[in-house]
Amino acid sequence: MSSNTPSSTLSPPALSSPVLKPLKLNSSGLGQSATSKEKPAPVSSKLPAPTLSTLKLSTPKPSSPKLSTSKLSPPKLSFTLGGSSSAKPASKLATPKLNFSLGKSTAKVTMAPAAWSPSTTSLVLVKRELETHDSMSFTFAAADQAQFDFKPGQFVTLAVNIDGKTHYRAYSISSVPQQKQLRLTIKRVPDGLVSNWLADNLTIGDSLSALNIAGQFNSTDCAHKSKLLLISAGCGITPVMSIAKTLLAHNSDADIEFLHCARDKDNVIFHDEMQTLLAQHKNFNVQLLLENSDGFASFSANTDNPSLSHQTGMVSSEVIQQLYPDLKQRTIFLCGPVGFMKAVENIAQESDFDMANFFQESFTPAADNTQQEQISSGATATSVMLHVPDFAVEAEVIQGSLLLDALEKHGVPVIGACRAGVCGSCKCKVTKGSVKSTSTETLTAAEIEQGFVLACSSTVESDLAVALS
Repeated sequence: MSSNTPSSTLSPPALSSPVLKPLKLNSSGLGQSATSKEKPAPVSSKLPAPTLSTLKLSTPKPSSPKLSTSKLSPPKLSFTLGGSSSAKPASKLATPKLNFSLGKSTAKVTMAPAAWSPSTTSLVLVKRELETHDSMSFTFAAADQAQFDFKPGQFVTLAVNIDGKTHYRAYSISSVPQQKQLRLTIKRVPDGLVSNWLADNLTIGDSLSALNIAGQFNSTDCAHKSKLLLISAGCGITPVMSIAKTLLAHNSDADIEFLHCARDKDNVIFHDEMQTLLAQHKNFNVQLLLENSDGFASFSANTDNPSLSHQTGMVSSEVIQQLYPDLKQRTIFLCGPVGFMKAVENIAQESDFDMANFFQESFTPAADNTQQEQISSGATATSVMLHVPDFAVEAEVIQGSLLLDALEKHGVPVIGACRAGVCGSCKCKVTKGSVKSTSTETLTAAEIEQGFVLACSSTVESDLAVALS
């Protein structure tokens, strides 16, 4: 997944800490006021001082419970008769002011930090960190210093202006919630317009607008066991790392196994960060599967000398069972390229795993046009008509072409954020004609019945009339 605790540079562990070593696979499957005492002001000799005969402070009877001196101080009484000692006597006395308290309050009222609102506050870049040769972490703060509230595993939709045109992309969050910094880890993709622009152009102090934080793949909404298996490949590690770090910080009962796949050690995003987590948490273990290595390495914080095992061949049910003999006792969270996730899903099913405990991210954020090109591969030379009355659009489009592409090409201000049928930002209503859809992820049954579709996952099959409302 392309994309992204406040970002802080994590130092590598001491030499005695576990060291990650490469692990091989031959296939690509793999944020007291004390009451003051004032002396009465001088009173004119011509005016009698008032008396406070009506105010009586009773003391508890011997049989009454005594107030704990550790909590309450003796009653204090202070009063002032107006004016200051340096002022001339007034012709009238000010109304007496009475003030008393029963000791000092030890309790402090803590106000919760304001939550970030993407509709009112922009994101300001405060740090850039190179993770691998083609991936980078961008750490943002809210312009109003608000706190970021989200569910671990979710993504945020950015609005990026490139050459006068605004492009929307969704990127997974790699930091933890309830912090004043938000980290997005984004990988370059071939011909990726937005991801490459961010890597090449976004500098410290620059601001970006955002639409929202969303995503059904998260460790809050997805009920899970205390024993988890987190699986990722490539940049799919982004949301999974957010889940792992949050659980390790707040759930002492969590038993977390982390399996990550990459081409080689140099392409392991968060390599040093995982080493630090290993040294800090006894309930966190890591397996690395590397294509260009001699096997797979097992690293556990429970041992001083992590063992190195060797295994060749494709990732299979046998390999998974060897690594995780207690697989059926765990909840799986999975994210990575579509083919990789399908392979792992098949392995889980072959292992008779309870798929109610299997959760996977159903798209790769910001992968730009790869999926759209696959969806549109059935386009023909036949032309059909596209009508968007709300924006006075009437144009010929190629039958089988992606609806999102057609709308964007003709100036319809549709938002395509995830561009993979997950975030729902490109929802529109087909009022005439038909489309072929590959995803209805965020649509309700009622919306589907009314004709709503996701433009990024729908192809034009006939003359079409569309409304964005």
